[in-house]
Parts: sequence; C-alpha cells; structure tokens
Amino acid sequence: MTTNVDFGELQYGWELAYQHQDTEQPLWQEAAIPVIDDAIELLRSAGARSVVDLGCGDGRNLAALVAAGFSCMGVDIAPTGLAHARTTAQPAFLLRADATDIGLIDNSVDAVTCFDVFGQIQDPSSLVREARRILRPGGTLVVNAFTPEDGTYGEGEEIAPHTFAYKDTLFRYYDEDSVRELFSEWEITSLYRRSWDDPPHGDFRPYPHRHDNWIVLATPR
Repeated sequence: MTTNVDFGELQYGWELAYQHQDTEQPLWQEAAIPVIDDAIELLRSAGARSVVDLGCGDGRNLAALVAAGFSCMGVDIAPTGLAHARTTAQPAFLLRADATDIGLIDNSVDAVTCFDVFGQIQDPSSLVREARRILRPGGTLVVNAFTPEDGTYGEGEEIAPHTFAYKDTLFRYYDEDSVRELFSEWEITSLYRRSWDDPPHGDFRPYPHRHDNWIVLATPR
C-alpha cells in the first residue's frame, strides 16, 4: 500500500477540529466516555492518588477524574482543546505537550490514563514507554483502544493496515494480539471489551455512531 499521507502531521489535526467546533459546545458530548466509571473504580482499587491524563482534549474525561477526588494533570498537544479544559476540569493542572514526551520526572505519578487517544498516536509504543517512565513502581495505566469492530472503522483513507486518515486526523484500530504485543513488557491485570453509542460530534463526525473498545489496565513489570 502506498500513500502520501504524513503520519506525523495527522496526530496534530485535532487542533483544527477543536478550532472548528461551535465555541458554545464541546467537540464531543459533555459527559465523559462511559468507561470512565470503570477506570475510576480500577484506579481506586489500585490506591492511586495522582493521575496524569494523556491526550485530555477538552477535559471531559479529566473533569470526571477530578470530581472523583484524584490529583490530576491533563496533557494535550492542542491549545484550543486545553482552553476548553480550563473551564471544565479545574483544579487540574494543564500542560501543553506531546503525550509521548511530557517532561515529568521519572517515577513521579501513581497512575496514567489515556482515553480515545491511543489510536491517534503515530507511534503508540512511544506513548507506552513514556507512561512507564513517569509511573511509580507498581503504578497503573488505564487506556482504551478501538477494535476493528468499531462503527467508525474504514472511514477515511487507509494508509496502513487497520489505520486510516480521517479529516486530517489519525485513527488506528487494534486486534487483541496487537494490544498484547504493545504491553508485552507490562503485567496486564485486566483486558476486556466495552461498547457504547456516541452522539454526533459537530462537523467532525455528524451522525450517531457506535464505539467498540479494548479497555486495558496494566502495571510495569
């Protein structure tokens, strides 16, 4: 398969998506994604207190983590997304940075979360390495990743197996073997699938759709 699409540019297309949204409405629905309740229980069970949310976007998931009582930092590359997060996810600390290189000191946080982002990273293994670097020994990582059964699979231009360029953004979908390979140096304590229906997202995805996800809870070995 040949393509002229630049993988590196696609992960920054979200800033344009946030800029084009109605300033009175979030790009996504206002509520956190349904898996957040599961994640909060998993983090509480692990004894986490400090959480870094990689790819926090407009803060809808970060706000739920703050409300649950965690001490939170949100990280995102898109300044417009972070501007929305400042109104929804206080008092979380917000940092504009690439989620694969955020500059925190080693072994400094209890938990890392990454929601609806794992498929938008050019090199997902680099995000996994960064999460491992900043986690304290015994720390917890919670992520979701779209499966090939997701309702958005196949939209846009296929630029690699299970990988599509859609409206200047990157969407990668994972089978179970791919997920396990990415976390081969981790202890996967929970891996399961969860589906939910999403409403339209403005002009970005202007119709209801169903998401099918892997939910991964892992700790570094």
